[in-house]
Amino acid sequence: MKPPRHQVLCGDFAAYQDPEEEWTVEGFASAEAAQEYARRFIRAQIEDLRAEAPDPEALRAAYFGWGEYAATEGLDTEAWVAHCIANPATSPRDTNYQAIEP
Repeated sequence: MKPPRHQVLCGDFAAYQDPEEEWTVEGFASAEAAQEYARRFIRAQIEDLRAEAPDPEALRAAYFGWGEYAATEGLDTEAWVAHCIANPATSPRDTNYQAIEP
């Protein structure tokens, strides 16, 4: 019997729920690993938009308007986005989701 695998659903808010604009990253060994990937992915998106929308409300609108999302079981996306907007990344590790891709 194979151990359970966890996944992250990613996509583009500009084309929300368009199957052509969504993809799944599969193969995480734990829910925590999938959540960490999604957190880093979201933070990378917010940091990329921060220079264009330095005001918190503008940044939130920019992220939910044309950023890319990552969703996985157990991650409170709204709370994480608010945290990222209020607390800019301080290390390249904070946004390096590729390093933990299965």
